[in-house]
Amino acid sequence: MADKPPAPPAREAGPVRRALAAALGDVLSCLPALMLAWLCLRVAETWHAAGGEIRVATMFGPALANDLLALLRYGFLFVLCAPLLALVPARRWRVLLLGLAWSLLLAVEAGLLQYHWIAGVPLGADLFGYTRAELATTVGGGWRVDPPLVLGLVAALALLWGLLKVSMRAWWPRASARRTLVAGAASLLAFAFLPDHFAPPAAQSEAGIDYLRNKMAYFADRNLAHLTGSGAADTQQAATGELPWSGKDPRYPFLRPERTPDTLGPLFARPSATPPNLVFIIVEGLGRNFSGPGARLGSFTPFLDELAGRSLYFENFLSGQGRTFGVLTTVFGSLPFGDNGLAALGDKMPRHASLLSVLKSQGYRLNFYSGSNLEFDNEGLYLRQEGVERFVSERDYAPPARRSNEWGYADGELVEMALRRQAEDPRTPTVSIIQTTSMHDPFTFPDKPRYMQKVGQRLAQLGIAANANPGYAAQREIFASILYTDDALRRYFEGAARLPGFDNTIFIITGDHRLPELPMDTRIERYHVPLIVYSPMLKAPRAIKAVSSQFDIAPSLLAFLANNHGLQSPSEVTWLSTGLDLETSFRNLHVIPLKQTKTELSDFVSGSVYLAQGRLYALADGLLTDRAPDGKALATARAQFQSFVQANSVAAQMPALAPPASIDQRAPYRAETRKLRSVALAAEGGVGVSGVRRAAAPGPDGATMVEATMRNESTTGSRPFVPLLVISDAGGLEIGESAGEAQTLAPGAALKVALPARLGKLPHGTYFVSVIPSHPETGRSIGIGQYHVEMKL
Repeated sequence: MADKPPAPPAREAGPVRRALAAALGDVLSCLPALMLAWLCLRVAETWHAAGGEIRVATMFGPALANDLLALLRYGFLFVLCAPLLALVPARRWRVLLLGLAWSLLLAVEAGLLQYHWIAGVPLGADLFGYTRAELATTVGGGWRVDPPLVLGLVAALALLWGLLKVSMRAWWPRASARRTLVAGAASLLAFAFLPDHFAPPAAQSEAGIDYLRNKMAYFADRNLAHLTGSGAADTQQAATGELPWSGKDPRYPFLRPERTPDTLGPLFARPSATPPNLVFIIVEGLGRNFSGPGARLGSFTPFLDELAGRSLYFENFLSGQGRTFGVLTTVFGSLPFGDNGLAALGDKMPRHASLLSVLKSQGYRLNFYSGSNLEFDNEGLYLRQEGVERFVSERDYAPPARRSNEWGYADGELVEMALRRQAEDPRTPTVSIIQTTSMHDPFTFPDKPRYMQKVGQRLAQLGIAANANPGYAAQREIFASILYTDDALRRYFEGAARLPGFDNTIFIITGDHRLPELPMDTRIERYHVPLIVYSPMLKAPRAIKAVSSQFDIAPSLLAFLANNHGLQSPSEVTWLSTGLDLETSFRNLHVIPLKQTKTELSDFVSGSVYLAQGRLYALADGLLTDRAPDGKALATARAQFQSFVQANSVAAQMPALAPPASIDQRAPYRAETRKLRSVALAAEGGVGVSGVRRAAAPGPDGATMVEATMRNESTTGSRPFVPLLVISDAGGLEIGESAGEAQTLAPGAALKVALPARLGKLPHGTYFVSVIPSHPETGRSIGIGQYHVEMKL
């Protein structure tokens, strides 16, 4: 037989294919260098976070897991860039290009960390909501060189380039193109199906969740959602029941008859013939957890506390926004947000009736006082459209006044300017708006060393040991700025008392949002601000526990002026809420949308529940939150929120929020048509826990006792529940529990309980206790507990 012909030689890959395969292999081979370099930045972030209230020892592992998750979800982008690397023939040049690209990524991550440390929230899609000048002011106003970040970045770059150099050695493992493609496919699947981050139970605080996030991935996720619209709520599901945006005309979803009652009037003495002056003081960053009775961090506003004792003080009050961009439109217009805050629309802002425009049309003179740039967040444009004529901004200050920082002049200079201008022009009635800025990063202000010393004095007055919490030392300049602004407000009220018309003036003090630089236990803390309504005309002070928000201020003040001073209000309104609730016990009759940043609208309150980024929480007095397993309430809250998102979108696209005739139409107050009533709510209140503390005396068997108050916040009797005490260590591991007898509570009723804290064979020391209203059979929470209270046992 003839020999078989030889087999043809294997077909060699072409030069393009070989170059692409080499580039793909280089990407995966060099990836460990990037991973280890990124670890340096995570260590730097952990170093920074350790100075606050985050238990980084138990969260460092989950944080690394989130960094790996981010790499897994976005790693396919490196694979997609391989064809560009394939254009470079030499491997050393390909590695050099990878090093340059990855160095840029590390630098961007460092910048995102710096932004987070300055602004208090990670940078998301905010780039779409602010101008370049506004972003420069936000970052530049608090820019500083953080040693952990500098060291972390230097270490990351050194490690990256060192490992890339080593990767050129022959013994360094080389990945094949096939393995790289498999990894890229796995990355695409992870991007499509895995969550954007993991948050273990130990990371319940907002600061803890922010620490866990990979800042680069968060930035990418939020911007992709903004560009694609995938972050918007699904508006197909309709909400049932009457809501403030259930207007009959789809073009004007917020339009409805004016029914806001005068809840303020009965608390004031017989009004004078002249309508009162109104003074609004909007305090930058003023939050409830460091101001007022029961403040979690202790109150650093002694003057405001004393003033609150002579005022109507709203303990469970909410701002409408997590940053300053929306405070003016919320307080004076009770307006929706639009895409990036309604004021961002500028000249295209839809026409509407507001407290300012209605009062302007009936003889009020409108003034605005600030020490900063009037055009930041379009504030000046909005106020001019509403009829404000007299402004004071940073350009109006002259020597010896000195700028404090990028934001402008300090609050002491501001209040002196406001008092001087008010004394020069005593004509009435007036609306005066004073907006402070000193409680803002970089927290620079006159006589700062003296106020730094006063922080220690204040801690002693509060009975707080200087070493009780490392946050007091790490955030000392923030607490000093709070004391400084509080002193400036004291001087303002001392001067205002000598001005003509003081006895016929109503002062409204609130925060634009809560300081983000101080660690937050819960997401809703960002919006938890006080409201103080003070006037010499008040009959008596009152502490108010009912929930209201800044959306309620304009409707209630206009109802008060219409009922008591004959002013006329629009017969149809577009208010986002129904008026201030002055009930002294805890309840919530409102639905309240909350927009954390210009581009993130994902929070919503409805009755006793709080929807935050799709998760449902129960609300109790103090705006304490606990995860709520109520599926029906979750569905209702989501539907209500989705209907708001749809109405908000419509309003931002219309030239007016109401027909022109309706905006300009006025009518007198008719008591028979006005009634404070609840709108459709997702859920009413249940049993809540507060006041958890160690009892002064031991129990009958010598055991340490833990006391707490359990209150039924609902308008109906509670379900049977068992008071349950859970003891855990710093890592969240449960080490003991005890329970009381089954109980029921009538509406509004309270019960004090004392439960033994038994440690068994464990040594005495510091532990964390939680008290929960639990189901008698399953032990699951059926109300809102108070969790992770640090206690010596």
